[in-house]
Amino acid sequence: MFCLLLTSHLGAVEPMPLDSEVERLSANQLSRVVRELVTEASPGIVTVYALRGPRMTPAWRLREATKQLRKHPEYSHQHASPSFESPDDQGSGLVMDTEGYVLTCNHVVEGANAVFVRTADGRKIHATKVVGDPVTDLAVIQLGDTDQLTPVRFGDSDRLRVGDWVVSLASPYDLQQSVSVGIVSSTNRWLSSSPVPMIQNDASTNPGSSGGALLNLRGEVVGIMEGCLSTTREFQGIGLATPVNVAREIANELKSRGFIQRGHFGFDTQPLSADMATLLELSADAGIYVKHVYPGSPANVAGLRVGDIIVSFDDKEIDQSFDPQTFTADSTPGKRHHFEVVRDGKTIQIKAVMQQEQPSIDEPRIPIDAAAEDTFEHFDKAFGLGLANLSEELIQELNLLPNTHGVLITYVAMESAAYREGLAAGMGIARVNDHAITNLEEYRDRMSKPRLPNRALFLIQTGTDTHLVLLNNEKDE
Repeated sequence: MFCLLLTSHLGAVEPMPLDSEVERLSANQLSRVVRELVTEASPGIVTVYALRGPRMTPAWRLREATKQLRKHPEYSHQHASPSFESPDDQGSGLVMDTEGYVLTCNHVVEGANAVFVRTADGRKIHATKVVGDPVTDLAVIQLGDTDQLTPVRFGDSDRLRVGDWVVSLASPYDLQQSVSVGIVSSTNRWLSSSPVPMIQNDASTNPGSSGGALLNLRGEVVGIMEGCLSTTREFQGIGLATPVNVAREIANELKSRGFIQRGHFGFDTQPLSADMATLLELSADAGIYVKHVYPGSPANVAGLRVGDIIVSFDDKEIDQSFDPQTFTADSTPGKRHHFEVVRDGKTIQIKAVMQQEQPSIDEPRIPIDAAAEDTFEHFDKAFGLGLANLSEELIQELNLLPNTHGVLITYVAMESAAYREGLAAGMGIARVNDHAITNLEEYRDRMSKPRLPNRALFLIQTGTDTHLVLLNNEKDE
């Protein structure tokens, strides 16, 4: 029987003593543990979808690109085949509580014009609010529908140890509720792109996994899956996760304040190796090097200079274990802090007052693009749709079926009900509330007689395919 904990004798080497509390698990026992924890945690894992930019079918996008080429003949032939890569994104998220808050990665939802999630039981729920923190790459989504939400259980990431088994539960490549198992490779992996130490592990991480759960064998979330280190977009065995203790602190502040309050001094540092310290005639275990001071910053005003060696901060000596994040751990604006630095062999005392960083605020988005107004004959304000009558020429140009009837969508306003449901320029509307239409006049007539307020049921045509779409423009959707 295969056991997770094995000991062996190598020559005269004595086996290391085992902790008496460590339980030996067979492979079958481990499988049962994983099955049970996944069953418990799955309802709290959602798939996150972020929509960005104009909504167009490939045929419509090609049509618009061709029009531009005709207007600008100086374009080379290589522009005649425009890229159809979507700026949309898909990731994963964790239900934090029954109030409808979901925790995910900021890069999944940043700059999105619309965000929605797909729950484990298949429900589609739109976000009413999204706030993120680019520094830690964490974001919180507030959902419009809070019914039947099952939160995950949070654990303590400080209790993780190298060698612990962990389970990832996420939606890589939009494959919902995908499970992978691995071990913790490091609990303190510092990367230049992250202000917090990451949990390195080898549970599978691929595009779409970001924001998913890293679970311990008790079924508790101990990390938020961030991404992986790879020379390609494919997983190569080095997965990274934000410790849940850090993530919960950031998420709670995003919920309450809408941004993360941070103080700053305005300088950058670099740790000193033993050889560097020797050349600078310092103790090998002392000090951190100031490599940049920003003009006009509190550090600059206080007199800190490039080349200074900070050997003490707030009366605490700086050694090799010093975490540079300690400088801004107390982010209270206006608080005075004490630095002891070595400059030209002399010890200097410097006092600097911390300032608060200004949170970044997204620019307001324009719901209707004025430049697109010449593409439609009618604009449905209720659902954000620009519409035109279908002609035989358009039917052929967009590769629609010869007997296609209805009206053509030529524009979809960002953040509208139609945008959220994935409607795009180049699609046709054949039926409205189960009534066939052949032109804009009939469309307007049917829309003036709604069966339900703020809602409409469309039969949409895309090429040779048709499907039903229910639009809802209620603000709390």
